[in-house]
Amino acid sequence: MNAEKTDRMLVAQDEEQIHTSVLLQKIIAEAPPDHFTLEWLVGKLPAHSFGCILLFLALIALLPVISVIARVLIIILTGQIILGYQGPVLPDRIMARPLPSKYLRRLKRFAIPALQHLEMIVQPRWSIMLKGTRRPAAFIAMLGTALSLPAPLPLSNMPPAAICVLMALAYIEHDGLILMLALTLAVTSLAFISWLLLQPFLA
Repeated sequence: MNAEKTDRMLVAQDEEQIHTSVLLQKIIAEAPPDHFTLEWLVGKLPAHSFGCILLFLALIALLPVISVIARVLIIILTGQIILGYQGPVLPDRIMARPLPSKYLRRLKRFAIPALQHLEMIVQPRWSIMLKGTRRPAAFIAMLGTALSLPAPLPLSNMPPAAICVLMALAYIEHDGLILMLALTLAVTSLAFISWLLLQPFLA
Protein backbone atom coordinates (compact mmCIF):
# COMPACT_ATOMS: atom_id res chain seq x y z
CA MET A 1 0.00 0.00 0.00
CA ASN A 2 2.84 2.39 0.83
CA ALA A 3 4.50 1.66 -2.52
CA GLU A 4 1.25 2.36 -4.40
CA LYS A 5 0.76 5.61 -2.49
CA THR A 6 4.33 6.68 -3.33
CA ASP A 7 3.76 5.91 -7.02
CA ARG A 8 0.58 8.04 -7.03
CA MET A 9 2.43 10.90 -5.38
CA LEU A 10 5.23 10.72 -7.96
CA VAL A 11 2.72 10.73 -10.83
CA ALA A 12 0.92 13.75 -9.32
CA GLN A 13 4.25 15.52 -8.91
CA ASP A 14 5.15 14.85 -12.56
CA GLU A 15 1.77 16.27 -13.65
CA GLU A 16 2.35 19.45 -11.64
CA GLN A 17 5.83 19.90 -13.16
CA ILE A 18 4.73 19.38 -16.76
CA HIS A 19 5.07 22.44 -18.97
CA THR A 20 1.81 24.12 -19.95
CA SER A 21 2.67 23.82 -23.66
CA VAL A 22 3.11 20.03 -23.31
CA LEU A 23 -0.19 19.72 -21.44
CA LEU A 24 -1.95 21.78 -24.10
CA GLN A 25 -0.60 19.55 -26.88
CA LYS A 26 -1.83 16.48 -24.99
CA ILE A 27 -5.31 17.97 -24.52
CA ILE A 28 -5.58 18.93 -28.20
CA ALA A 29 -4.48 15.44 -29.25
CA GLU A 30 -7.19 13.89 -27.04
CA ALA A 31 -9.94 16.31 -28.10
CA PRO A 32 -13.11 14.81 -29.64
CA PRO A 33 -13.06 15.12 -33.45
CA ASP A 34 -16.15 17.32 -33.79
CA HIS A 35 -17.09 19.08 -30.54
CA PHE A 36 -15.80 19.54 -27.02
CA THR A 37 -17.15 21.19 -23.88
CA LEU A 38 -15.45 23.41 -21.33
CA GLU A 39 -16.45 20.83 -18.74
CA TRP A 40 -14.36 18.25 -20.63
CA LEU A 41 -11.48 20.71 -20.95
CA VAL A 42 -11.41 21.57 -17.24
CA GLY A 43 -11.59 17.85 -16.43
CA LYS A 44 -8.35 17.35 -18.38
CA LEU A 45 -6.41 19.81 -16.23
CA PRO A 46 -4.13 18.37 -13.51
CA ALA A 47 -5.67 20.53 -10.77
CA HIS A 48 -8.91 22.51 -10.57
CA SER A 49 -7.13 25.70 -9.55
CA PHE A 50 -7.96 29.26 -10.52
CA GLY A 51 -4.57 29.83 -12.15
CA CYS A 52 -4.63 26.78 -14.41
CA ILE A 53 -8.24 27.24 -15.51
CA LEU A 54 -7.78 30.97 -16.12
CA LEU A 55 -4.69 30.26 -18.21
CA PHE A 56 -6.53 27.90 -20.54
CA LEU A 57 -9.58 30.17 -20.76
CA ALA A 58 -7.29 33.09 -21.60
CA LEU A 59 -5.71 31.04 -24.40
CA ILE A 60 -9.17 30.24 -25.78
CA ALA A 61 -10.10 33.92 -25.44
CA LEU A 62 -7.39 34.71 -28.00
CA LEU A 63 -9.54 33.07 -30.68
CA PRO A 64 -12.37 34.85 -32.53
CA VAL A 65 -16.05 33.98 -31.91
CA ILE A 66 -15.41 31.50 -29.08
CA SER A 67 -13.54 34.22 -27.19
CA VAL A 68 -16.83 35.77 -26.01
CA ILE A 69 -17.71 32.66 -23.97
CA ALA A 70 -14.18 32.41 -22.60
CA ARG A 71 -14.13 36.09 -21.62
CA VAL A 72 -17.46 35.78 -19.80
CA LEU A 73 -16.04 32.86 -17.80
CA ILE A 74 -12.86 34.84 -17.07
CA ILE A 75 -15.02 37.63 -15.64
CA ILE A 76 -16.90 35.10 -13.48
CA LEU A 77 -13.71 33.46 -12.20
CA THR A 78 -11.87 36.69 -11.46
CA GLY A 79 -14.99 37.90 -9.64
CA GLN A 80 -14.86 34.75 -7.51
CA ILE A 81 -11.19 35.42 -6.68
CA ILE A 82 -12.11 38.95 -5.55
CA LEU A 83 -14.91 37.54 -3.39
CA GLY A 84 -12.50 35.10 -1.76
CA TYR A 85 -13.72 31.80 -3.20
CA GLN A 86 -11.37 28.91 -2.37
CA GLY A 87 -11.98 27.22 -5.71
CA PRO A 88 -13.64 28.00 -9.04
CA VAL A 89 -17.40 27.54 -9.48
CA LEU A 90 -18.49 27.51 -13.12
CA PRO A 91 -22.05 27.67 -14.54
CA ASP A 92 -23.19 24.23 -15.78
CA ARG A 93 -25.07 25.65 -18.77
CA ILE A 94 -21.95 27.24 -20.27
CA MET A 95 -19.65 24.39 -19.26
CA ALA A 96 -21.85 21.82 -21.03
CA ARG A 97 -22.27 23.85 -24.23
CA PRO A 98 -20.73 22.03 -27.24
CA LEU A 99 -17.96 23.95 -29.02
CA PRO A 100 -16.27 23.09 -32.35
CA SER A 101 -12.99 21.22 -31.80
CA LYS A 102 -11.42 23.18 -34.65
CA TYR A 103 -10.91 26.05 -32.21
CA LEU A 104 -8.68 23.89 -30.04
CA ARG A 105 -6.67 22.84 -33.06
CA ARG A 106 -6.15 26.50 -33.97
CA LEU A 107 -4.43 26.98 -30.61
CA LYS A 108 -1.81 24.46 -31.67
CA ARG A 109 -0.60 26.71 -34.50
CA PHE A 110 0.17 29.83 -32.47
CA ALA A 111 -0.46 29.30 -28.73
CA ILE A 112 1.94 26.40 -28.24
CA PRO A 113 4.98 28.11 -29.86
CA ALA A 114 4.22 31.30 -27.88
CA LEU A 115 3.95 29.34 -24.62
CA GLN A 116 7.18 27.51 -25.35
CA HIS A 117 8.98 30.85 -25.67
CA LEU A 118 7.38 32.14 -22.46
CA GLU A 119 8.34 28.99 -20.58
CA MET A 120 11.99 29.70 -21.39
CA ILE A 121 11.91 33.00 -19.47
CA VAL A 122 9.31 32.40 -16.74
CA GLN A 123 10.87 31.32 -13.43
CA PRO A 124 10.35 31.80 -9.66
CA ARG A 125 11.60 35.30 -8.72
CA TRP A 126 10.53 38.60 -7.14
CA SER A 127 8.18 36.72 -4.82
CA ILE A 128 7.40 39.96 -2.95
CA MET A 129 5.29 41.01 -5.97
CA LEU A 130 3.01 37.99 -5.49
CA LYS A 131 2.08 38.76 -1.89
CA GLY A 132 -1.25 40.51 -1.42
CA THR A 133 -1.73 41.15 -5.16
CA ARG A 134 -4.08 38.28 -6.02
CA ARG A 135 -7.33 40.22 -5.62
CA PRO A 136 -6.09 43.53 -7.15
CA ALA A 137 -4.68 41.58 -10.12
CA ALA A 138 -7.99 39.71 -10.50
CA PHE A 139 -9.90 43.01 -10.42
CA ILE A 140 -7.68 44.51 -13.15
CA ALA A 141 -8.06 41.36 -15.27
CA MET A 142 -11.84 41.35 -14.77
CA LEU A 143 -12.17 45.04 -15.65
CA GLY A 144 -9.99 44.76 -18.76
CA THR A 145 -11.86 41.69 -19.97
CA ALA A 146 -15.27 43.29 -19.30
CA LEU A 147 -14.34 46.48 -21.17
CA SER A 148 -13.08 44.47 -24.14
CA LEU A 149 -16.54 42.96 -24.75
CA PRO A 150 -18.17 46.18 -26.07
CA ALA A 151 -14.91 47.76 -27.31
CA PRO A 152 -15.44 49.02 -30.90
CA LEU A 153 -12.21 47.51 -32.25
CA PRO A 154 -11.43 44.38 -34.25
CA LEU A 155 -9.29 41.91 -32.29
CA SER A 156 -10.19 43.71 -29.05
CA ASN A 157 -10.16 40.30 -27.36
CA MET A 158 -6.41 39.91 -27.88
CA PRO A 159 -4.81 42.36 -25.37
CA PRO A 160 -6.84 41.36 -22.27
CA ALA A 161 -6.54 37.66 -23.12
CA ALA A 162 -2.76 37.92 -23.55
CA ILE A 163 -2.48 39.83 -20.26
CA CYS A 164 -4.54 37.14 -18.48
CA VAL A 165 -2.16 34.50 -19.88
CA LEU A 166 0.81 36.40 -18.40
CA MET A 167 -0.93 36.87 -15.05
CA ALA A 168 -1.92 33.21 -14.78
CA LEU A 169 1.59 32.06 -15.70
CA ALA A 170 3.07 34.48 -13.18
CA TYR A 171 1.08 32.97 -10.32
CA ILE A 172 1.48 29.37 -11.48
CA GLU A 173 5.28 29.77 -11.80
CA HIS A 174 5.65 32.26 -8.89
CA ASP A 175 7.23 34.87 -11.16
CA GLY A 176 6.80 38.37 -9.72
CA LEU A 177 8.65 40.01 -12.63
CA ILE A 178 6.19 38.63 -15.19
CA LEU A 179 3.32 39.73 -12.92
CA MET A 180 4.69 43.27 -12.80
CA LEU A 181 4.98 43.28 -16.60
CA ALA A 182 1.40 41.97 -16.93
CA LEU A 183 0.02 44.60 -14.54
CA THR A 184 1.85 47.38 -16.39
CA LEU A 185 0.43 46.21 -19.71
CA ALA A 186 -3.02 45.83 -18.13
CA VAL A 187 -3.12 49.40 -16.81
CA THR A 188 -1.95 50.73 -20.19
CA SER A 189 -4.55 48.64 -22.02
CA LEU A 190 -7.31 49.74 -19.62
CA ALA A 191 -6.48 53.39 -20.19
CA PHE A 192 -6.57 52.94 -23.98
CA ILE A 193 -9.83 50.95 -24.03
CA SER A 194 -11.48 53.42 -21.65
CA TRP A 195 -10.44 56.29 -23.91
CA LEU A 196 -11.94 54.51 -26.94
CA LEU A 197 -15.23 53.81 -25.17
CA LEU A 198 -15.50 57.45 -24.04
CA GLN A 199 -14.98 58.89 -27.52
CA PRO A 200 -18.71 58.95 -28.49
CA PHE A 201 -19.46 60.95 -25.34
CA LEU A 202 -16.55 63.34 -25.82
CA ALA A 203 -17.31 64.11 -29.48
